[in-house]
Amino acid sequence: MVTRAFMTATFERAHAEAGYFMTDSSTWVQEAAKLPKLKILFRSDKFLINTYHALRQPDGATPGAALAAHFIDFVASPAGQKIIREYDGGLYNDAAYAKQYDD
Repeated sequence: MVTRAFMTATFERAHAEAGYFMTDSSTWVQEAAKLPKLKILFRSDKFLINTYHALRQPDGATPGAALAAHFIDFVASPAGQKIIREYDGGLYNDAAYAKQYDD
């Protein structure tokens, strides 16, 4: 099924038509309770892991480079990773989770 719709509309259509589709885990967590006919068929393949990276300009390249470096350091710190892990009841996974899928 191709919907060309936003994820919530696609969830609703799959639920109504007994269809299936790919989604990210955070959208699933937010929408699954509203659509009880939908079930996870497959998960945890390394090719499906959606990893985010934090990038910044070199020191001095932009006025905010130093602030960006501090932010990235915080996100990578144990305190920052704890926030990511616990955000909204476990909506996102931390770097340790993603690392298990590195080549």
